[in-house]
Amino acid sequence: MDYAAFRTGERDGWSSRAGFYADATARATLQTIPKLLDHAQLFPGARVLDAGCGPGYVAACAKLLGARVEGIDFSEGMVQQAKTQFPDIQFSLADVENLPAPDGSFDAVLSNIVLFHVTDPARAMSEARRVLVPGGRFVFSQWLGPDRSECYRLLFDVLSRHADMSRADPAPNAYVLSDKAQVTEMMEQAGFTDIRADVVQNVLHAPGPSFFDFFMRFGVRVPLILERQEPAIRTAIRQEIDDATAPYLKGETYKIPMPSIVFSAQTGALSGV
Repeated sequence: MDYAAFRTGERDGWSSRAGFYADATARATLQTIPKLLDHAQLFPGARVLDAGCGPGYVAACAKLLGARVEGIDFSEGMVQQAKTQFPDIQFSLADVENLPAPDGSFDAVLSNIVLFHVTDPARAMSEARRVLVPGGRFVFSQWLGPDRSECYRLLFDVLSRHADMSRADPAPNAYVLSDKAQVTEMMEQAGFTDIRADVVQNVLHAPGPSFFDFFMRFGVRVPLILERQEPAIRTAIRQEIDDATAPYLKGETYKIPMPSIVFSAQTGALSGV
């Protein structure tokens, strides 16, 4: 299936959100980084690629642990934001499905909430495998789906009743990457071993008064669907989402469970170990 329109929408959508990522998406994604780094098992001098770096937070944290880090992203706005925030780290415009690095270039490849933004996650996994040294580690994270996430359950319950989903661009199933059995199979096919998974109990802290308004800034997939609905439908969706999330409004802030899952694997044992 042709996912070109989806890819363009994701790239442009994240470029336009780069400037306010810290006040929106980062409220949840940053909570996953400690577990991501725990799985990475970094060491001083480790060569690390932040694949799908966004504004550079994973790269910056890895550097604090003594790693030699670089980051890539397919969104020009995100790369520029990363360069501005962390000028001592090398960031460049590139694609996680076609990494611009020779075989065996890195000790670790890290991707925080990235692979469900790409057209071919299996290819991204294979590329991570290619650029890793023997014994290198690939670690990525992903949101849990509506079956295990209170946030996405609320959102997709409303969308399923009101939105014309046929107006959305064809896109890969985002929540395949939330399923441990399916991810294990994908990673094994890419050549990885020692596959582990841990759930992180993220809580999205979103400023009021409207959760709908916040979420239109938080991500790209849901806004792309909503922007193509008729005005009356959008109004109904907005009202129902705000009603459904009202019990989570504590003072001026929504606090909604939005768990993620971290997967890690390695390329195989080093010779002689």
